Amino acid sequence: MSTNETSGPLTGVVRAAIILRALGEDAASQVMRHMDEPAIAKISAAMSRLQRATPNMLGDVLHEFSIDLGLDGGGVDGLRYVSAVLISALGEDHAHEILDRLKYSGRGSALNLPATTDPRTLAMQVANERPQTIALLLAHIPQEAGAAFLSFLPESLASEALYRFAMLDVVSPGAVVELREMLAELDANNDSRGKRLTNLGGIRQAADILNHLHGGLSERMLGSITERDIDTAQKIRDSLFTFVDLGKLPDRSLQIVLREVPNERLAPALRLVDETVRLKFFQNMSARMVEVLQEELKSGAPMRRTDALAAQKEIIDIVLRLVAEGRITVSASEEMV
Repeated sequence: MSTNETSGPLTGVVRAAIILRALGEDAASQVMRHMDEPAIAKISAAMSRLQRATPNMLGDVLHEFSIDLGLDGGGVDGLRYVSAVLISALGEDHAHEILDRLKYSGRGSALNLPATTDPRTLAMQVANERPQTIALLLAHIPQEAGAAFLSFLPESLASEALYRFAMLDVVSPGAVVELREMLAELDANNDSRGKRLTNLGGIRQAADILNHLHGGLSERMLGSITERDIDTAQKIRDSLFTFVDLGKLPDRSLQIVLREVPNERLAPALRLVDETVRLKFFQNMSARMVEVLQEELKSGAPMRRTDALAAQKEIIDIVLRLVAEGRITVSASEEMV
């Protein structure tokens, strides 16, 4: 959009031009058939000057329009009137599609879940839903709660939903409506934090959820995704934070982690890593602690691999908690800082 069009409050003509651009060429041309020539000339001139509308600007304009239509919960008669006009001009299917897009583009598009929602209860309620619907639901749950939620689903469904979540980009209005209806009984509130329903999922977010699952389930789900899409599975795997990644932490960050880790969990966790990672740990411990650990690693009783993995998972959970608290920063896909 040109500078002149974006400076100061937007005029009604510019707002109309933005809305018609959002509706698409076919719909806009059909709507303009019902305008008089002066209105068409003004709006056409404004549209010709539109270079681009930012997502925020478009969302604000459509939200204001949705309020005028009564899509915010009031003005039902106005909504019915506009619906009737659009149906008359465009046909029922096309009109409903446009109204759905306007509903979706407004500020009310954020879907929120109560903070107290129980993952087990949620899993029971959606166990018969489609994987793509569950993937959309994952976008509105914190990673730790999402991991718990997936763990209560049948494993095949959880794997498919996680794959769909990793591939999630832009969500259709129909899917949003379906999810809202499904979760109506959960009393989703509208005054808590929310996210606009675009770019919700992705590789990084899927990896974050897997980071909060216990090792066995995480590996099995990745295996299922690998069978379906090797490239996506590898991207997720590359984005996972693993115990070995602790060896890339700066000394100060690792020292913060070690202060939180019970001493008895260190030896089991270090059994499965190479000398390079062990040395990184030893360099950030007292000489006495290093001596004790080295002796236990050398002469300690054998243990099951699953027990060693469990110890590593406990330490990873501590790392993720410290990250959430802002005390350290980690990245599995680039050099850590």
